[in-house]
Amino acid sequence: MRYFTADLHIGDKAIARWRQFARVEEHDAVLLDAINRTVGAEDELWILGDACRPNVASVKAVRHAIACEHVSIIVGNHDERSKFLTCGGFETVDYYAEIGKVARDGYKLCLSHYPMLDWNRAIHGSYMLHGHIHSLPQEPGPVPDVEHGGMGMRGYNEWCRAQGRRRFDVGVDACGYAPVSIDQIIAFFG
Repeated sequence: MRYFTADLHIGDKAIARWRQFARVEEHDAVLLDAINRTVGAEDELWILGDACRPNVASVKAVRHAIACEHVSIIVGNHDERSKFLTCGGFETVDYYAEIGKVARDGYKLCLSHYPMLDWNRAIHGSYMLHGHIHSLPQEPGPVPDVEHGGMGMRGYNEWCRAQGRRRFDVGVDACGYAPVSIDQIIAFFG
């Protein structure tokens, strides 16, 4: 199974506070535990940016803490590609990726840390998966304000679905701190 997540920010005290954790260690344990409870050792995990502090020690610690053998990184604005390449243990480390084939897998995915207005094969049913904006789950109420880039916006994924856009924030804030599977994403869009 393929799983996706983003914006872990392991070791980031400011983000841990924003997420209302008392200690960064508690924050990190909750996120890493969610990965290991959700993703099996033989599954495929894509982290779409902002995994951890951009230093060798943090990257090694995060890779060691994830039990999944097949982990790929899409570099985010708080990452340094060179650190992930130096540490090793990742299947791919890149700024953007396209995976899946409609004829074989039933879907095509465009992966980036940043949301895109348009992407390869968007009008032909491909999906754009991203992080970066730290959107939050929907709450009852009016349609969300998307004029300000979406940072911390409630209901972004639901808004995209209602607009007929196959764009999905896989970040931990939008997905209950756990990775989301390709099957869950496809089912979400119907």
